[in-house]
Amino acid sequence: MWSTSRVCLWVTAAVFLTALAGEALWAHSRRFPAIPVIAVIPQTAGAMLWEVEHFGATAAADKLKCRLYWNTPTSENDMAGQVALIDRVVRGRYQGLVLAPNQTQGVLSPLHRALAAGLPVVVVSAQLDLPPGGKLGYIVNDDEEMGELAAAEVASLIRGRGSIALVGLARYAPGVARRVRSAECFLASRYPDIQVVSRVGGTYDTSHSEDLTNEIVQAHPDLKAILSFTAVSTRGVHAALHGRLVKPTITLVGCEQDSDLISYVGKGEIAAIVAENTYRMGYEGVGLIADYLAGKPLPARSVVSPLLITKQNLKSAEARLFTSCFLR
Repeated sequence: MWSTSRVCLWVTAAVFLTALAGEALWAHSRRFPAIPVIAVIPQTAGAMLWEVEHFGATAAADKLKCRLYWNTPTSENDMAGQVALIDRVVRGRYQGLVLAPNQTQGVLSPLHRALAAGLPVVVVSAQLDLPPGGKLGYIVNDDEEMGELAAAEVASLIRGRGSIALVGLARYAPGVARRVRSAECFLASRYPDIQVVSRVGGTYDTSHSEDLTNEIVQAHPDLKAILSFTAVSTRGVHAALHGRLVKPTITLVGCEQDSDLISYVGKGEIAAIVAENTYRMGYEGVGLIADYLAGKPLPARSVVSPLLITKQNLKSAEARLFTSCFLR
């Protein structure tokens, strides 16, 4: 007859092995669901820039037989909301993350947590101060080219001469600082007769950029053009220029597309928008995560060219790739 101690030992061992098996099964089901689930977190909801990314990500997920989890912060400057969404993904049953960051610094800590948890991450639109490699890759907008395209269009429209203002500057907005730097270097090196008379913020605040624009126009009655570096600031500049009693004679060129801004291009109220190819970023971001889950290495970095959209090419097939179903 077995001793009581031996029975207890066997019971303890059985319980321990059952617990281990249960934990392994839970971990496996949490990390490796039958259909991969890839999270996509943009900068905000409802904007053409990110809805086009959504279309691209959805197309890739459908093709690759993946599931997509799409969730958004309340606005482009909702840093806390984006951090909370990233942490939710880290704790949840997701096998990868495609992220368009709102800010260059505040997003680093949650990204470190995601990578430490073993989550592959593709950051789209802008580069962060976090080196690629291993489980982290980038698909970035060519912000230097965006700045040059916008500056070249402004220079052409004002015939290489006159005073201009820059609106939508932000030190920590991903990509914006590079656009500004590129635009200013381009103008300084090629158009000495163009003077930048004002450089202001308003990156993610429409009413602020509208107020700043009114102040600039009052202070510089001979202003020829305004170059805006985000969709939000462009919207504010447009509101200021077209809310004035006198018909505006100031040329406006913006960066980043949105449905209302594209319609203003069609009406001739905005001269041009330099658009990001976020469809391609969403499509390729989901594709890279799927490839990584299949055992392929994650590419460190790829760069996607922007497109200058004007009234002349607005309905072209190429422009439709950047504005998706918003154009009819």
